[in-house]
Amino acid sequence: MFTAFKEGLIDKVKENYLKVQNYEGEADKIKRLIIRELSSGFIHPIDREELIRLILTNDDIATYLKAASRRAILVDPRLIDDEIKDYIIEISRRIVESVKKLEEAILTITSKPSRSLELADEVERLEEEVDEIRIKALAKILEFCDRTKTSLCIIAKDIVDSLENSEDRCEDAADVIRSIAVLKT
Repeated sequence: MFTAFKEGLIDKVKENYLKVQNYEGEADKIKRLIIRELSSGFIHPIDREELIRLILTNDDIATYLKAASRRAILVDPRLIDDEIKDYIIEISRRIVESVKKLEEAILTITSKPSRSLELADEVERLEEEVDEIRIKALAKILEFCDRTKTSLCIIAKDIVDSLENSEDRCEDAADVIRSIAVLKT
């Protein structure tokens, strides 16, 4: 979606937003199903609590991504500074990488807990990179604010902040994975 945003493809941005919205809705259904199953299962309460934390934190990742994409459809992306859009792409790519690492960490948590711990460390490194990119993006947004409409400035900042919040939740999910993996070693 943010590649289309960078390229100023308004129809493609809207089309991709609808996909994001649908995926987030599917994720909510899966979350509710898993929580329902956990509430009736024979899982130790401590394990159940960790799994629920992991599910809710992963849900937050999707929620913040949906928020960022929702904001992107509010403006004509051609009016946003190209360098800001480059930062948005950089952050988005790291989020995708983090989510892939989280998926692998979850899949290996019982069979290879040490691998899960390594992947959690990699997610933390990516989150630190996103923090640095965000600072650069904010500096560029401030410059942009001096020469553009307030509404464009606000949306650009909100997109960057929502993406950064999503990456923060990736790090939170990695922390939960660490907690579970340590119990499995």
